[in-house]
Amino acid sequence: MPSKPVAILATGAIAMLIAAGCSKGSDQSTTSTTTSASGATSTTAAASSKSGVAAQGDPARGKTIFAANCASCHGATGTEGGVGPSLKNEKSRKNYDQTIAWIHNPTPPMPKLWPSPLNDKDVQDVAAYVQSL
Repeated sequence: MPSKPVAILATGAIAMLIAAGCSKGSDQSTTSTTTSASGATSTTAAASSKSGVAAQGDPARGKTIFAANCASCHGATGTEGGVGPSLKNEKSRKNYDQTIAWIHNPTPPMPKLWPSPLNDKDVQDVAAYVQSL
């Protein structure tokens, strides 16, 4: 029986790490977004083109944003994993547009970081960085 209390404590500790580390500074509220992933990425790309921002993000800037918002769960370089999975070779699972769609509408326990604290340009840059891993 002593292992059951240990398992409960471990589960609680993991839940606290997720709550404290991954959602730090994130907006967990629901926002209205497009209903399909392809619609969300099309909208993002169209908005980027109109504003003069390149459709592909800047991986160097994305690395800095990743370090501030994502590293607590995915590791300093995104390849270590931890609370969140390793993102090494993520490009073999998701293309750039799918990565943007995932950041816009993640499945829990990943926190929703868009549209705040991350804006569209931040998301594009993080997606470009993740694609480079």
